[in-house]
Amino acid sequence: MKVEIKLFAGFRAYTPNTRDRRYTDVPDGSTVGDIINSLGIPEEKKKIIFINGVHGTVDSVLQEKDRLAIFPPVAGG
Repeated sequence: MKVEIKLFAGFRAYTPNTRDRRYTDVPDGSTVGDIINSLGIPEEKKKIIFINGVHGTVDSVLQEKDRLAIFPPVAGG
């Protein structure tokens, strides 16, 4: 299936290199954690996850054409 993966800030270095710049092929039934592992993002790094604009977790199962956004934690005031 195809999902859109967007990585932000320090995670941009892990962006998948695919022909289709918008969607990446992933196995059916993939979780966010599966994608994070396949991209090589270290497990110990904290992450903020959104799927189609809604907060998700590493255990969230992705569906065809989902938009996955992963951010490092942010701080500020």
